Amino acid sequence: MRTINAAITWILPILFLLIQQNRTEKCEKTKIGNEYYKRQLIATIDGYPTGIVIDPRTEHIFFILHKRNYTKGIHLLKHGSLGIKELPVSDDITGQCVGIDAANNVIYIGTNQGLITYDYSRTEITAERPIGDDDVRAIFIDKTDNQMYIATGSNHEIFRFMNGSAAVKRYDKIPKAYSFVLDGKGNAFYEYVDGRLYFFSVDFYEPIQYKGFTRELKYILQLNNNDEAIVAVKGSLFRLFTKSILPVKIGQLGFKITGMAFDSKNNIIIGTKGKIYRYKPVDTNDPCPPDDYFMSSI
Repeated sequence: MRTINAAITWILPILFLLIQQNRTEKCEKTKIGNEYYKRQLIATIDGYPTGIVIDPRTEHIFFILHKRNYTKGIHLLKHGSLGIKELPVSDDITGQCVGIDAANNVIYIGTNQGLITYDYSRTEITAERPIGDDDVRAIFIDKTDNQMYIATGSNHEIFRFMNGSAAVKRYDKIPKAYSFVLDGKGNAFYEYVDGRLYFFSVDFYEPIQYKGFTRELKYILQLNNNDEAIVAVKGSLFRLFTKSILPVKIGQLGFKITGMAFDSKNNIIIGTKGKIYRYKPVDTNDPCPPDDYFMSSI
């Protein structure tokens, strides 16, 4: 009996350490800014996603799928779904970006022949009555006043829609940009067509270039839920300020980031080659949030 008790006394601490080690591995966390996040794989894809947009009403995810040397349309990953589907845009047009006007319950698709709208019940999308005939490369909808901006053509010129109509006016504050965001104060952050990153503060009279990046890099620029400009470069995340020309590094993910978006629950959706991840904030009361029961693939 003494031998058995001694063995149990010796084994229990080892079992406890093994359980703790297994839990630590399972609960591996990534620090982004001042918070810790748990990474969850939510989709595997043959290719890589860009232009990720999240519908805040449904948590559905839109993205553009790229496979090797060609682009294979805009795809939709519905929240909780086990599959991913391509949006049924007609063959004579090319879908290039998505913008969601949650306030007016409208989903816009930017194409090479103007803007068209989409709803989840459609089995087919046609461009019989597109909004304008521009080559729409990017869409940004300002949540503060619900104004919609588009970047058009190979020159990536920026236009703003006027008073909710189909009329547009050139947005002179940002003459040209590959991508851009406007925060709630009216500060503009954008990648100019020279491949450099700039900001145009409401406190200044001209744009200012950020330092520390090389021109060859492609930037993924988004606003988080705190109205902060976040940029993804290769495998790193940076926060942009209007009081400094130096971006502040807030995270390192260890792989090349191809798409990024923030949902209404403070999760960060990250795309990379072959995968889409959700980075979920770790609650101090629940240090190891459970994985989702579903994982989609295409």
